[in-house]
Amino acid sequence: MTQEIAHDPARQRYSVVIGGAEAYLTYERPKAGHRFITHTVVPDALGGQGLGKRLVQRVMADIIAGGETVSSTCWFAKGLIDKTPEWAARRS
Repeated sequence: MTQEIAHDPARQRYSVVIGGAEAYLTYERPKAGHRFITHTVVPDALGGQGLGKRLVQRVMADIIAGGETVSSTCWFAKGLIDKTPEWAARRS
């Protein structure tokens, strides 16, 4: 069964917990209509399951649905955004 990714807007964080370990993505909102992805963290215990990619997919789905733009200093998220034309079009 695939675990649900939770979004906590107050903490500016997307996360999924599996077997007591948490993978998460954090972001900031430096201005209205823009999200700045700061970190994607997947602990070793959860590695190799595609959780980092799922976290980025989820934040990008929300960004697109909200008509927002995105930027990132997280190498992982930035790499996926750069490789996906629909997401890259949202960069600012």
